[in-house]
Amino acid sequence: MSQTHVYVGCASAGTVEAFTFDPDGGTLTPTGHTAEVDAVRSLAADAGRGLLYAGASAKPPALSAWRMDPATGALAAAADTELADSTAYISLDAGGGSIRSASYHQNAVNSVELDGDGLPTSPARRAPSPGEKAHSVRSSPDGRFVYACSLGSDRVVWYSVPNPATALDDDGADTAGGLAWAGSIDSAPGSGPRHQVFNADGSRLYVIHEMSGEVAVYARDAESGALTELERVESVPPALGLVPGFARSSGGPVPGKDAIWCADIRLGADGAYLFTTERSTSTVSTFAVDRTTGRLEFLRTTDTEQQPRGAAVDATGTHLLVCGELSGHLSAYRIDPADGTLRATDRAATGDGPLWIEVVAH
Repeated sequence: MSQTHVYVGCASAGTVEAFTFDPDGGTLTPTGHTAEVDAVRSLAADAGRGLLYAGASAKPPALSAWRMDPATGALAAAADTELADSTAYISLDAGGGSIRSASYHQNAVNSVELDGDGLPTSPARRAPSPGEKAHSVRSSPDGRFVYACSLGSDRVVWYSVPNPATALDDDGADTAGGLAWAGSIDSAPGSGPRHQVFNADGSRLYVIHEMSGEVAVYARDAESGALTELERVESVPPALGLVPGFARSSGGPVPGKDAIWCADIRLGADGAYLFTTERSTSTVSTFAVDRTTGRLEFLRTTDTEQQPRGAAVDATGTHLLVCGELSGHLSAYRIDPADGTLRATDRAATGDGPLWIEVVAH
């Protein structure tokens, strides 16, 4: 019997917690299985190999691999390795050969090579820096390019992925993933490109901007990796009463409660709807996607968990899951296929500070 498990990384609690999800009823059931991961920030899954990866900004920062029990959702430690820099975000590349990590505080992208079983084989190596406050890194669906968002430098960078066996060059470019700078595209100053998501064929990249609240839609050239901006659409309507935010730094000033503070971005499994989260107002914005052009139409906002840091779409594409960093809860919403309306179906408590949701269908 197939199972869908939802894993939630809770930074303040230092745990990864497992839930069973029933897409028919939209219900969440705690499994009681918890893995301890100090300062966990993000997760990535390889369902085929049965592995869950956790990126943690502990001292030293680390990447750990966990074996998932497909029946119970329990996690068993498989391997771990140090990262070169603290991490805000990890992702598995399209071929399953590397884990990429973005470091907000060290302005860096790391790569960790994986062996045939999906376990780390070498220490993390840095790619050329994408700029200040790197906040996400993702492989294109074809695996030929890697894209990183530099929130502090207001740009999106792409790297080409040569042979993984490429030796270090004179500038110390990345050996582990063979990443080489290939190009970049600027965003508006102070907009803060943060998280990103590709459509299924990789022809469009969507980027949420933390401080301006805009979603940028980019066309992607498959041969060169280059991005061309098609449009920018507001995800924060004027009725929410927010003003532009600014980049946050450790020990620095914090924007007021009326400042735009967007976080995550997700596409529905069929590509018909796109969702973004905004933390100051604890809302989710929904867009209709023109699947021919990739362009967006803003539809509505929906109230959700307090300070929604992470979101995910389940494997069937019928539900959106959202976790509240301040509420300490995970909520499930059924996505109406007719108009994208979100209807709450269940809610479950998590450990303190949930930041990331990973859904795995076994």
